[in-house]
Amino acid sequence: MSNFLQHLAQYYFNKYQTNISEFCFVFPGRRSGLFFQQHLSKLTDKPLWSPTTLTINEFIQEFAKDQIADKITLVFELYQVYESIYKSGTSFDEFMPWGEIILNDFDDIDKYLADPKQVFSNLLAIKEIEDDYSFLTEEQIETIQSFWHSFNPNKLSEHQEEFIRIWEKLYEVYTTFNKQLKDKNITYEGAVYRSIADKITQKTPLNIKYPKIVFVAFNALNQCEKKLFNHLQITNKADFIWDVPEWLLSSNNRNPNPFERTKAHEAIRFIEENIINFPSPSDWNLPGNKNLPDIKITSVASDTAQTQIVNDFLTQQKEKSLQYDKNEELDSALRNAVILTDETILLPVLHAIPQNDQKINITMGYPIKNTPAYGLLELIFDLQKNCRQTKAGKTWFYFRNVLPILTHQYVEPLNNELHAELAKNITRQNKTYIEANELQKSKLLISIFHPIKDSNEFSEYLTNLLYLIHTELQDSENSQIIEKEFIYQLFLTVTQLSDLISKLNVSIQINTWIKLFKRAADLKSIPFSGEPLKGLQLMGILETRALDFENLIILNMNEGTFPQSGATNSLVPFSLRKAFNLPTIEHQDSIFAYYFYRLIHRAKNVHLLYNSSAQGMQTGEMSRFLFQLKYEYPKDKLSFSTAVDHINIQTHQAYYIEKDEKTMNILNQYLNKGSRKLSPSALSSYFECPMRFYYKYILKASEPDEITEEIDPRIFGTLFHETVEELYKPYLGKEVSPEDIKAIAKDQKRIKNALLESFNKYFSTQLNQSDFIDIQGKNVLIYDIIIKYIQQFLVVEQRHAPFILKGLEKQVESTIQISEGKTLNVGGTIDRLDEKDGIVRVIDYKTGSGEDFFNEIEELFLESKHKNKKAIFQTLLYSYIIKKDFPENISFHPGVVWIKKIFTSPDYSLKKGARSSKEKLSLKLIEDEYITEFKSQMNILFDPQIPFKQTEYSDNCKICSYKGICGKQ
Repeated sequence: MSNFLQHLAQYYFNKYQTNISEFCFVFPGRRSGLFFQQHLSKLTDKPLWSPTTLTINEFIQEFAKDQIADKITLVFELYQVYESIYKSGTSFDEFMPWGEIILNDFDDIDKYLADPKQVFSNLLAIKEIEDDYSFLTEEQIETIQSFWHSFNPNKLSEHQEEFIRIWEKLYEVYTTFNKQLKDKNITYEGAVYRSIADKITQKTPLNIKYPKIVFVAFNALNQCEKKLFNHLQITNKADFIWDVPEWLLSSNNRNPNPFERTKAHEAIRFIEENIINFPSPSDWNLPGNKNLPDIKITSVASDTAQTQIVNDFLTQQKEKSLQYDKNEELDSALRNAVILTDETILLPVLHAIPQNDQKINITMGYPIKNTPAYGLLELIFDLQKNCRQTKAGKTWFYFRNVLPILTHQYVEPLNNELHAELAKNITRQNKTYIEANELQKSKLLISIFHPIKDSNEFSEYLTNLLYLIHTELQDSENSQIIEKEFIYQLFLTVTQLSDLISKLNVSIQINTWIKLFKRAADLKSIPFSGEPLKGLQLMGILETRALDFENLIILNMNEGTFPQSGATNSLVPFSLRKAFNLPTIEHQDSIFAYYFYRLIHRAKNVHLLYNSSAQGMQTGEMSRFLFQLKYEYPKDKLSFSTAVDHINIQTHQAYYIEKDEKTMNILNQYLNKGSRKLSPSALSSYFECPMRFYYKYILKASEPDEITEEIDPRIFGTLFHETVEELYKPYLGKEVSPEDIKAIAKDQKRIKNALLESFNKYFSTQLNQSDFIDIQGKNVLIYDIIIKYIQQFLVVEQRHAPFILKGLEKQVESTIQISEGKTLNVGGTIDRLDEKDGIVRVIDYKTGSGEDFFNEIEELFLESKHKNKKAIFQTLLYSYIIKKDFPENISFHPGVVWIKKIFTSPDYSLKKGARSSKEKLSLKLIEDEYITEFKSQMNILFDPQIPFKQTEYSDNCKICSYKGICGKQ
């Protein structure tokens, strides 16, 4: 492979020898200058002073008298000018996005030497257009007039009027802004460019200290750069070296052009003009590639799938590279490169690189906002925004902010046991707000969980926290080193923002501080450091300028990603930008086209990947550059493929658990006066799914705790139960008359206090009532709904009165002989027990759904039907358990209070037969048949030869906590 920079170094060394040390080489990026110096060092064994290598921005800054300020400082200065002129009352954080747009427009106007007064002319002065713009071409004037046409003064919309109001004073903003910067001895890049052009126009000496300046591999030049290049060309101080795929040049007659087109390629839109205006030295020969590269275009189904192809590609190249000399370190650095057009997938790609001794050099920045460290700060921001402070001086933090911080990958490992215990307690006790004192259990937690009152304190708060985490993280793993770099860069960002705000001497709110920080972080990337001259190169597209590689794999070649879609935000409309020769979206597309074709034209093997799936803002469309290759590139050098993910889709295989000795020992504790009792609800779990019963009652695998901020159906039922129990407690063991119930219903204060006490039990257990006495959010509505249900329940109860209240939440237990030598211990809690006319009702309160009838006894025990019949099964079993405690002539009637039906049906009774059957269910009616089937089912449960199996009915799995474990997720 012919290497451009190597050829450049050889040319200048042969031509100038040691005099080259006094030269200045200006490159598009720093990396190309570094490789150039390395190539130069290989050409001589004698000591040689290296020539100066600069980027174009560094070269331009040498002419700046004033300090080029950072963007936030410039936007703040612009804000002061803007407000002094417009007096809009806009806050700084509201102005900041607009300020960046205006600042970018000023920068473009200066770099492209547009007359700001002409650009920002009064839109209404249409008649003067030919006089004002006499210096423009007819085509440019027509373009401008097409824009004016949409601003007819007689038909202006509200938005157009607002635009004109801002536009008319932008020239005043421009001049005042520049004057203010000059007074403070600061400037911006565009102003420096314009000052150089003005000096050249005024024939003021530039005082360039280099005898020769070599501009290498540039492409699109702004007007200031053209003027500078022209000046240096006339004074014979500069050489211009262009790097362009020769087969794209329309004037190239030396080699057959593989492309067939009717107009010049967009990739050479600027290069052809540059070659004509600033020709290279006559004896310079551009190194070419005798053969076009072999290009493979692959469609993948996801970004993750691209990483596997990267692994395969690099593995193949590693096998091929064994033939190379191991000492050729520089050559190896230019052999293979992975190019990322989307920097956000850097970390997945890093993990995909084959594990070997090969060095990896990352030549790109990683967005700081995509790091876990930035994620932690966002959690901190939310924590401070949502914290509450009471008049008593207490500080409360919201659980949704606290738990993610305690479990964050930077916080949790620093004191694993403490942080896990705190999170567990918060969840177990259902705390929605946690007092600061409960969290401040270590130095780290003290630094996190305390309230911040102003922005000055906020800066110190964050720097202290980041410093503490940085010092406590260990360097035992490489990943920790990267994590510490993330934290360090955020520390610098916070410090720089704090210093800037202090210099500006302004007072801002915490929310404004956060917005400024986020904006500063948006502009910042993590600068990975390494030895660039060795190993695999992992690069962004901008870092590839002037570099050549043998084997390339380029990821995310999607339209909208490469090239990026959409024009840069600007207050200057497209037609005016085009008329005044300011850069447009077409300008940007041509630049990216040049980057792409220049990168691949000396390679041997190029693999291009694009994501074909449409997700989010991504359409799944391959880049226009790939379409260009498809229709213009020689067919024998181009191939297409589709990456196929090898996914093994396995049908779900039901599995079972054998009843081994340990399992049987646990089961036997329910037999023959053992230490455990089986409750009707536990048996319902067994009938719905034996595997669920095994997890819950044999393994004792507890269901995950969750903080319930709003009432779920389970807690809704509990609140109803407890409130009714509290209201009926004074009547326990007594006869309850309709008048008694009317009295309860009239006492609204008592009902509300009973419900509120239950609310506080589940939602405010640890809160001082003077701090949080109100019910909040959706729970206010739930509270009112439960009140209405209780009131309707009391209305229905009056129809059933009088009755003797025998029990509330009554604990009962008994034994049932299920076979010879096996007696089962059963027991549980009956919601309510009452007696009327010699009939004992066993009442269960159900807030869920279910059926109040059955046809055959077997239905109560079938997996497919038990879920809807469980209330019948359970109340029948409770009736059988308490039977021994009552005289033989007493009849037991199981019943259910269906809370959801309380407004439509006052009937608590259950029925046997069809839904329309009038035969009320009693224990005596089906006792023998029920107990016989019950014993049969229990013998299956305690049979060591019959394993626990999964249910075959997926409906039973919908709300099961264990479905993820058994593969039914």
